[in-house]
Amino acid sequence: MKYDNDRLGAALKLYLGTDPLPMHMPGGKRNPDFVSQAFMRDITEIGGFDNLHSPTGILKDMEDCAASVWKAKKAFISVNGSSALILAAIWSACNLYPNSKILAAMNCHLSVWNAIELTGSSIVPLMPAFDIGLPFAGHVSPSDIERYLARDPSLKIVVVTSPTYEGVLSDMDEIFRITRKYDALLITDSAHGAHLGLDDNFFGPDSKGDIVIKSLHKTLSSPTQTAVMLLNEGCPIEESLIRRGLDIFETSSPSYILLGGVSKCLSSLYAKGPSLLKPWEDAITYAEENLRGLRNFRLWEAPVRERSKFVIMGYGDFLFDQLRGTFNIECEASFPSHLIAMTGIGDTVSTLKRFCDAVKAVDDAVDSPYTESKFISRPYPRFAMTLREAAQLRLRSIELEPEFSIGKPSGEFIYGFPPGIPLLMPGEIITEDTVRILSRGDIKLHMGGGRSYNGLIPVLP
Repeated sequence: MKYDNDRLGAALKLYLGTDPLPMHMPGGKRNPDFVSQAFMRDITEIGGFDNLHSPTGILKDMEDCAASVWKAKKAFISVNGSSALILAAIWSACNLYPNSKILAAMNCHLSVWNAIELTGSSIVPLMPAFDIGLPFAGHVSPSDIERYLARDPSLKIVVVTSPTYEGVLSDMDEIFRITRKYDALLITDSAHGAHLGLDDNFFGPDSKGDIVIKSLHKTLSSPTQTAVMLLNEGCPIEESLIRRGLDIFETSSPSYILLGGVSKCLSSLYAKGPSLLKPWEDAITYAEENLRGLRNFRLWEAPVRERSKFVIMGYGDFLFDQLRGTFNIECEASFPSHLIAMTGIGDTVSTLKRFCDAVKAVDDAVDSPYTESKFISRPYPRFAMTLREAAQLRLRSIELEPEFSIGKPSGEFIYGFPPGIPLLMPGEIITEDTVRILSRGDIKLHMGGGRSYNGLIPVLP
């Protein structure tokens, strides 16, 4: 199988060159009065262009190409992002193991918890490690996972995030070895690790798991909202069950604009391999060298971390505003204690020199030496009921005061965004630690339905 010439893009160009009359959706009908040039390739599942829900032709070749690039048994493409793939993976796992609880790391993305709510499964909380000097969660301990699996043989589903939003990597080789030892299914959210496994010498080995999910758009050249699910050898879930999950959670009208972007991305990776990444890798090395030695900020570095992100410790919100307002540089996210700047395959030494020069200029202009921020760990959760049970009950809102809230089950998600990791979940018992964290006032908090947290906690009867 060869996929080194962007076959879908070439097929779209050839087809549209015949000037066909589109008596099908979308309604813009490639009329330039209504459709911009960027959307002229917006077609539907017409003859010769396959069906993403039952691929046998050009889209199946794309999936085979993705499997080859990341050395997986099978691959499934999503135009609904990693979130749809996480939903499909957890739904499929729960159909395979209908009586299993889910051992889930508590720093997982909101989509994991949404999937668990939909399945009605119970959660076994898995707490990540933390370093008192870091304001974000650390790795997941393999020994913790083994302890849970050894204690409960009926526990058959494990969900872990690696790398995390900040670039923390867990020992997924060892975790995968342990889950296989206990015949448990490992789902790895590697949305931020699409580039892992493409050049082991620079970025390191790929994240392991029975199912590994990657966002193609976060660091690679595919459009926003594209992702891939990889099934590795020995995964107990049949392809037909995964396809059924994708039927439920993926749009029935996949965008060929997005699929065309996936095709171009995959064909480049397939044809050029690690050499495609060399300019990006050189840029990262340049930036790492130039961001060391800051006086008022500090580049976070660790023996095991994901190198594509720059986490700059210090007054992150201040640095974010300075980079945006003075230097027209838009970073990924900021917090009182740190800033996250993401790089990607499109970066070069030139782009990262501009970033480094701006950071150093801000660093030189202030005089407030860096001090470590104390990490406040998320409390170990206790659940009064499952997420699904909590979602079916009527809510009432109360003030975030210890005498009113402690001991009551929360009625909604309250989470920091970005990256969308819950600090409180439906059915979780509110504790003194919960109140203390939510009262800090320096965390950007959101609730279900796109609402900002306003100090009132929806609780259950």
